[in-house]
Parts: sequence; C-alpha cells; structure tokens
Amino acid sequence: MYVYLIPTVILGLIFGSFFNVVIYRTPIALEAKLQGKKNSSLLKQLSWPASFCPGCTNKISWLDNIPVFSWLLLGGKCRQCKISIKVRYLIVELLSAIIFSYCYLKFGLSFEAVYWVVLFSLLLILFFIDAETFFLPDLFTISLILLALAGSFLEITNINFVDSLIGAILGFLILYLINLFYKIVRKVDGFGGGDFKLLAGIGAWFGWISLPVIIGMSSILGLLYILFINVLNKKKLKLNTMIPFGPFLISSSLFMYANLYIFNLF
Repeated sequence: MYVYLIPTVILGLIFGSFFNVVIYRTPIALEAKLQGKKNSSLLKQLSWPASFCPGCTNKISWLDNIPVFSWLLLGGKCRQCKISIKVRYLIVELLSAIIFSYCYLKFGLSFEAVYWVVLFSLLLILFFIDAETFFLPDLFTISLILLALAGSFLEITNINFVDSLIGAILGFLILYLINLFYKIVRKVDGFGGGDFKLLAGIGAWFGWISLPVIIGMSSILGLLYILFINVLNKKKLKLNTMIPFGPFLISSSLFMYANLYIFNLF
C-alpha cells in the first residue's frame, strides 16, 4: 500500500497548487460578475492567464512554480520584484498533500478515497476564500451540499439520508432565521448567504443532531478570534466589524469528523 504514497503526496501538492489558483481567482471572477463586466467567466479566469506575480504581474516560470519547494527556495518572495508571497500558498499545498495522503492511507485506491478527497478539498478552498475575501461561492457551497447528501445516500458518511436531508434544511434555516432577527434589530446582516449554505452542507454531512455542537463551537472559536485580535491590535474590533464565519464552521466540522471517524472522543 505504501508504494503509492509518494505519488499520492506529489499529486496532492500539484492539486494544492491548483487550489491556490482557485482561491485567488474565484473572488476576482465573482467581483467582475457582480460589476457586470464581460469575460468574467470563472473557467476563463482559471485557465488564463498563466500564473503570475500579483505584485509585478510578471509570468512565473515553471522553476518558481514547483509546489512547496519553490516557495521555500525563494524565501516566500517573488524572484523578480521581491514582494512577499503569501504563506497561504505554502499552507494550502501542504494541506492538500495531507488530505490526499490521509484519504489514500485510510481508504486505499477506492471510490471512497476520491469522495473524501473532493469533500475535504472543497472545505479547504472555502476556508481560505472566505478568510481572505468574505466570499463563500455558490459553486462550492452547493457542491458541498450535494456531495454530502450523495455520501449519506451511498452510505459513505454513515449518516442516514433522512437525517442528512433534515440537517441540510435546518442548517440553512437556523442561520437564515438568526440573520433575519439580527437584521430586524440592527438593520444590517449578521451573516452572509454563503454561511447559510455552508452550514447546510455541514448539516447534510453530519446530520441535524450535530448542528448545536457545530454552531456552538464555531461561535466560541469566533469569540476567541475576536479576543485574540483585540489583544494583539491597538485598534479594537467593534460590534459591526466584519469577520468571516466560514473558517470557524469548517474548523468545527473537522473536529466533528475527527470525533466520529478517528478518535471517538464522545
């Protein structure tokens, strides 16, 4: 089994490099579409132009585009303009390699391995897009919902399909109603529509019974984040300061996965 581990890691790194392109260019395509610009197709954005430095816009050579190693060899800076390259590129590539390796080691060369790779990859992409831009694109959140429902229907996720379907509906409605109440009181949105769909996907993944734990844990993580930022920064976060909630939902869902499928904590 271990004979394919190195190719699996390499494949994960390659996909991680592509995920970085998706994370960077998807919000640009969405912004362009919102502004009614032509040629705002996500497919066109992903396929063209070739990888370039956001600072100097020079094309990145293949030697400087090797996952992980190029970032480390260049010290996290563009070879030409010396502008810093986000450490996110390194993190995403490493996490992708971990995802591919874990799924291969746990499920082997199987349909289940592919299923979990796709699911975890969607969460990885959503995590960083929301963390950087406050976008949770429908393309990925709706795909997550459908994938989670399919997983329960095919008995991959060990969640009854009815529980999964109810989890999707309740996941959407809970945040929708909380946001509706918040908007009535404060006249602004507390959550974005992408958060509703993301929690719907997580609810479909783990079933409706998991929602109180995931929402509670996400809220605690959000409060800890605000506390951490306020301690580090002189400029305090205010009540109306926007923070991305998606990364906290995703982190909580991964804890739930670890409990159900790996550690059986409770």
